[in-house]
Amino acid sequence: MPDLVRLRHATRPALGRLAFHLFDLAAYEVLYRFSPVARKRFFNGGYLPLAPDLRALPELAGEEASAMMYHLLLDDLIAHLKPDPQVILDVGCGQGGGLFYAHALFPKARLIGTDRNGTVTRKAARFLGQIPGSRVVKGQGPRINLPDGCADLVLSVGAPTYFGLSTYLAEATRCARNGAIIAFSAGYRQGDHAAIEAELRVAAQSSGLIFHSYHNITPHTFAALQADIPRRAAELARVPWPFRAYGWKWADMPGSTEYEEYRTGRRADFACILQRP
Repeated sequence: MPDLVRLRHATRPALGRLAFHLFDLAAYEVLYRFSPVARKRFFNGGYLPLAPDLRALPELAGEEASAMMYHLLLDDLIAHLKPDPQVILDVGCGQGGGLFYAHALFPKARLIGTDRNGTVTRKAARFLGQIPGSRVVKGQGPRINLPDGCADLVLSVGAPTYFGLSTYLAEATRCARNGAIIAFSAGYRQGDHAAIEAELRVAAQSSGLIFHSYHNITPHTFAALQADIPRRAAELARVPWPFRAYGWKWADMPGSTEYEEYRTGRRADFACILQRP
């Protein structure tokens, strides 16, 4: 997916960067309204291999690799912290697949989701309506559109890239209750894991967070991408013009600069686990 690091450091004029950003916002709405992506429950590219204890949920069939990204954050990387959340917040919840998976792991927890895309928040609200107490709100601006201390497990797949790491951590901390776990994954093109981890450690310290772990997950996300290329190509063939070319880049397909960055080791996907004392 497009990321703000490239946008921030782009050499094009400010007006050009603004136009790119606005097209990005419009494309995000269009792809989730009119393209085959509209039928998906996740927007993340996935993680392989699948864990042996990944929950097989009929409602998420065919999207197991994407569900695995949530399993990683909700189980594999935080099991030692013995989470027992009352409220789970997913920032950038997409169409609700991650929260649905979270409900399978923590059936007593209340679910809250937020996303900048109005189309997917409406779809997520309908999808999660079968789960009592679930709530989905549309994001607004650079802040998480929810009150302070609203959750004791704050997770996100991809959204920190759009917020910027320090902004995301400040907002996630604001929404986190005392003792809350903050678990997220994201990715930067032309990224450097050492620099990303250092930035996260500084931002975590500024927000008063405990830094538990940082993980390079790029080999796993690239494996999921390679396994999914035939399906993506078939679906992109049905995406309306002029969003098809954009979608090819957005989906990191072979021939795109994005795919080459994966192939040549310049992509940096990561997961991070923090906690509010």
